[in-house]
Amino acid sequence: MNTTPTTTLHPGWKVQLAVHRAVRRDTARLAAALADGSAPPAAVQAYWAATAEQLHEHHVFEDNVVWPLMAERLEGRVAALLGRNANEHVAMAAAMDNFDRAVAALATDTGAARVALAQLHDAIETHLGHEEAEVLPLIPEAFTIEDVMFFSTESAKTNPAPAFLPWLLDDAPDDDVAFFTGPMPDPVRAALESEWTPRWRATVDALVTEPVVSAP
Repeated sequence: MNTTPTTTLHPGWKVQLAVHRAVRRDTARLAAALADGSAPPAAVQAYWAATAEQLHEHHVFEDNVVWPLMAERLEGRVAALLGRNANEHVAMAAAMDNFDRAVAALATDTGAARVALAQLHDAIETHLGHEEAEVLPLIPEAFTIEDVMFFSTESAKTNPAPAFLPWLLDDAPDDDVAFFTGPMPDPVRAALESEWTPRWRATVDALVTEPVVSAP
């Protein structure tokens, strides 16, 4: 488990950064798999399907719930920032669709997938960089702890814990793991450890192969 420390933040800010870390992790893994051709096309397709689902759920929830509430609370101060955010979500969705098409044709054309992933990576980094620098610092002013709890409950209705949590916590810093698992009821923690995480790790292990070390 990664033990990189994280700064104490407002819980809503912390959740956003945890999602961003997981997205960056996934694009890095996909890039490595495509660069060396180590993963079967089916493994890349399955891994990308999970990543794309999480990205889609995250952006839809932000656009429909999180940022409209920020706009209501902070009024005109954030109109330009959130307008840019929405446009960047559209650009990312287009890049995701392009990569999706390239991944579907991976068995016959690996080059197109590498190009499409590079374009997606650029769109993601542009958006995350803007959001982290200018939008997320407004979270403590815009949202209460009760708001964050409401977001979590509402998000779970379309992105349930068995899909979201093992994806989010894969290779996460210990501080993030403690933040998300600390309040868990014991049955949920047991399911995460014994069922949800192994299911997700099977998808990861199919994509990420360990290098073969020759005997001396």
